[in-house]
Amino acid sequence: MDSGTVMNPTLEIIALIFKSKTYLDFICKQLKSEWNQVPSWDISIRLVANDATPEILATLPNCGVPFDIYNDPLPNDYYLNRVYRCWNHAGKTSKADHICFVNSDMAFSPNWLANLLKHHDGSNIPCSRLIESGKMPSGLHGVSQNFGRNPIEFNETAWLQYVPTMSKNELHAGGLYMPVVFEKNRFIQSGMYPEGNIYTTGIGKFGAPFLRSGDEYFFNAILNRNYSMRHVTVFDSLVYHIQEGERDAD
Repeated sequence: MDSGTVMNPTLEIIALIFKSKTYLDFICKQLKSEWNQVPSWDISIRLVANDATPEILATLPNCGVPFDIYNDPLPNDYYLNRVYRCWNHAGKTSKADHICFVNSDMAFSPNWLANLLKHHDGSNIPCSRLIESGKMPSGLHGVSQNFGRNPIEFNETAWLQYVPTMSKNELHAGGLYMPVVFEKNRFIQSGMYPEGNIYTTGIGKFGAPFLRSGDEYFFNAILNRNYSMRHVTVFDSLVYHIQEGERDAD
C-alpha cells in the first residue's frame, strides 16, 4: 500500500435479533439498503443474535448479512438487562473505529446515515430523528405518524413520500437515543451501557421505582467525561420506528 494513501474512517451498523423471523427479514433488508453507503466512509453491517431461538440461528446464515452469536452469561435475567449487555458485546467486538446502533424495528430513508455522520465530529453524540408509529407517545423531537405498526403493515412507499416533507437541515439539543453513532474507543472508555435501566434500588433491579433509562444514564456518562460534547438530534436523518419490537411480536 502506498504510504501516502489516506484510509477512509470505518463504521459498522449493528442491530440485534433474537426470536422473530419477520423482524429478521425486515432488518436484514434495511441493513443491506444502499442508503447505508456514505462516500468517504467504509461502512459494514452486522446482526448480533442475542440468545436467539433455534429458528433464528438456523435462518441467519441465509440472510446475506454478517452476524455473530451472543450467549448471555445470565440467561434468566430480566430481558432488558440482557439487551444492554448484548449492545456492549456488539460495541466491544466491532472491528470498525466507529459504531452505529439501530433497532430491528427501524426503517431507514435516503441520506439518513450521511446526514447523521456530518455531525459525528467529536463534539456531539448524534442521533437520528424518529418518526414513530404512535403505538406509544413519542419522546423529545420524535413525531407520531403511522406507516405501520409491524413489518407486514409497513408502507414503505408512503414513508418515502413523507420523508422530504419532514427533512430539515437542523440540529437540536437532546432527543431520543437510537440510531446513534459513537466512536468505538469512546464508547468503551466511557463505561458502555449499564446492565439495565436505573431504579431506586440500583442498576437493572426491575420491579423497584424507575429513575432513568440505561441510555440516558450512559449518554450522561459520556457527556460528563467529555465536557465539550452534547447529545443532539439530526433533523435530516429520518428513521421510522415501528415501536413494536421483537418482545411484543408474534
